Amino acid sequence: MKRKITELIIILFFYIMQVSAARVISIANISPNWLIIMPVFFGFFCGKNDGMFAGFFAGIMYDLFYSGLFGFTALIFIYIGYFSGFFYQKYEVREVLIPLALVITADFGYGFISYIGNFLLQNRLNVGFFMSRFILPEVVYTALVSLLIYHPIHYFCVITEQGKERKKKGKIDEGSI
Repeated sequence: MKRKITELIIILFFYIMQVSAARVISIANISPNWLIIMPVFFGFFCGKNDGMFAGFFAGIMYDLFYSGLFGFTALIFIYIGYFSGFFYQKYEVREVLIPLALVITADFGYGFISYIGNFLLQNRLNVGFFMSRFILPEVVYTALVSLLIYHPIHYFCVITEQGKERKKKGKIDEGSI
């Protein structure tokens, strides 16, 4: 319970970063997608369930204040957290390239799905323009930001895993009587 509340606080912090600091640090009106990093990292470090939890609440926060279609981003972020959870405990956490590749893939996929939902269905067929002007620069910028916050999120997951292990050790094994 304490872990979930802390995850919600971290998601709220990154939402505030998305709303306030993203405009300040934007380059050529391209800002990093802070909220897409959360389901990827929590899925990679903590498993599928935590990735989906982080994806749901990050997506809801995004949908409440940015999106016109409520629930669309939350659903995409849930899938991103779930698929990032496939890599939980399969790779060493010191390998930065796997989560970085997951962030790049997730941000590109989200950008392309958003293009399909928001522009292609309205008969705006210039895919190359949207790729080169919006999607790819955001992917690069989000990847750079995710490199900066990789270790603090990893540290949080290590601390909470140790707390979970201590709780499990303290319980008496009742066995089969």
